Order: sequence, then structure tokens, then C-alpha cells
Amino acid sequence: MKLSLSPRWRDSALALAVLSAGLSACGGGGGGSPPASPAVINSGNAAAITQEVVGVGLGAGAFGDAIGGGGILSADGGSNALALGTMRRTTAAQRVQPSARFGPTVSECLVSGSLVLSGSLNSDVTLTRGDRIDVDANGCDDGAGAVYDGGMTIVVTSFSGDILRDQYLLGADFTLAGFTVTEGNETTIGDGAVELELDLTEPLVSEITMAGPRLDFRSGSDAWILRDFAVSVVEDSRGVNLLTRSAGTGTLEGSGFEGAVDFVTVLPFVATGDDYPASGEVLITGASGATIRATALNPATLQLAIDLDGDSVVDETQQIPWSSVVGPG
Repeated sequence: MKLSLSPRWRDSALALAVLSAGLSACGGGGGGSPPASPAVINSGNAAAITQEVVGVGLGAGAFGDAIGGGGILSADGGSNALALGTMRRTTAAQRVQPSARFGPTVSECLVSGSLVLSGSLNSDVTLTRGDRIDVDANGCDDGAGAVYDGGMTIVVTSFSGDILRDQYLLGADFTLAGFTVTEGNETTIGDGAVELELDLTEPLVSEITMAGPRLDFRSGSDAWILRDFAVSVVEDSRGVNLLTRSAGTGTLEGSGFEGAVDFVTVLPFVATGDDYPASGEVLITGASGATIRATALNPATLQLAIDLDGDSVVDETQQIPWSSVVGPG
């Protein structure tokens, strides 16, 4: 699990991405719909806002789970992830020479489906700055728990380490075009661009950071827009139990509330094993400076301290179960 706060949480959020095929990616501030007005925070919508900020905003719209959690980049060290597996299969099949273009060629996925691959690689044994892989997925099941369809481009911005030993530091730009991820009965589809850094340099520790000006995504009848965001997750497997630390900042336009809210992690959310986080805090700001300060009391409960008028005085306190915090799907 990467970029969500626990594997239990991920059960409802573990779908890559994003919008319907009819929506289009856009860069910061340029195209697409203009930013929504700040949301009016009240007693009735504070819980819904918090649920979506924590479940969607801090999870970067579930991109993290699918890209970094084994589906695409394999932050868990597996060698069958889509991007790394694509690179390995492509070089093996095409015998790519340094700086050579390859494809398009069809590569069978590990379980079922196929990928149409093209692009250019500077080496047949590692990734280097400027490498590009264009992927057209056709019902591709690469054994990561999801089925992929649609187009994706990966451009490497930096790389150091040993890719064959899954010990490296990687920077990459991902662009998705009508990319669909299906897990069980849940399908999420989208278009967008993400800057990603994956740090696997320390054994048993992975850190993934994602940032971008905008992501649009939709799952079923729910849709979100995440703007000017940066989120990160560190997973530490060196102890008896897995420790997951998550933090982020950005602006979210939700599906369950009107308008947009800003959010910033005051204290990282920290989860042990399969539990929800037992500690952590995020500050959510809406219209007129109204805020929600959501604090993890324990792995079962989030407490919301709500300032309705922006005067820095708590007007109401609510508690919601962690189990109500879900992402797309």
C-alpha cells in the first residue's frame, strides 16, 4: 500500500486514477474548469469534507496506490510492476540498443491482456534521464491486483541506483490518457499528469512523493478535482509491524460537498500494520477562514474540531469512525 493510510483503507481506494474518458487533463491554471469557490463549512458537511480530504486528497486520488503501490512502479520492491516490467520485457523482446527507439510492439501481461509498447531507452539494463515509455494497455493484468486499460506515458526525469535489485531513487513524469483501472467491481478512469519520486535506497523502507497542478478523476457517480497538491508516504518495514507515515497539502473540490477546501497536514498520519492511523492531524480551510482540524484519536476514531466563522475558536466538536473515510470506488 502506498499513498493511503493503511491496507484496510486501501480496500475501497485502491484503483488508479481518475476521470472519465470524456474529461481531459490540464496543466496548472490553464485549461479545464476554473477553480471552485471556497466551500462553506458547517455542522452538516464537516464530516463529509473531512472524509474526502483524508481519503481522496491525502491519497492523491488513489494514484499513489496504483502507481506506487505495486501496480505501476512497484514501491514494494516487486519486479512485476507495470513500468518496470514493461522496461524489462521491452528490452528483452526488442534488444534495445542505447538511445534507440523501439516499438510499437505487443507485450503479453503476466496474467492476461496485453500492452502495446513504444518509446526510447538509453540503456538495456537500467533507466536514465530522458527515457520514455508509451504504453497502451488492453485489459492488462500484471498480477498486481488490478486490470489496466488505456494510454500512459512515462518519462524518466532522474534515476540512480540498481533497478535490477529494486534499490534506487527514481523521478518520473506520468501522463495518463483515458487510463482505466478495474479492481473487482470498481472502475476508475481518468486523464492527468503527475510528477513522482520513488525512493527505495534504504532496504525495507520506501518513500513515494507525488505532486502536480491538477488531477481530475471519477469513480461511478463520484468526481473530484485535486489542485496544486503534494503528498508523500513513507513505509517502514524494518520493525515487527509495518509503519506508514502520510502527509500532504493541496486543494480539493469534492463529490460530497459544494466548493473547494484547502488542506495541510499539521502532523503526519501514522498507522501500524493494517490499522488505521492512531496519530496525525490535518487542517482543512474553507470560506471566510472557517476550519476543520481533524485529529486521529486512535485507530478507530477521528475527532473534528470545527471553527465555523474563522475566529480561531472551536464552535463544535464531532467524532467520526475511520471506517467512514474512503476514496474512489
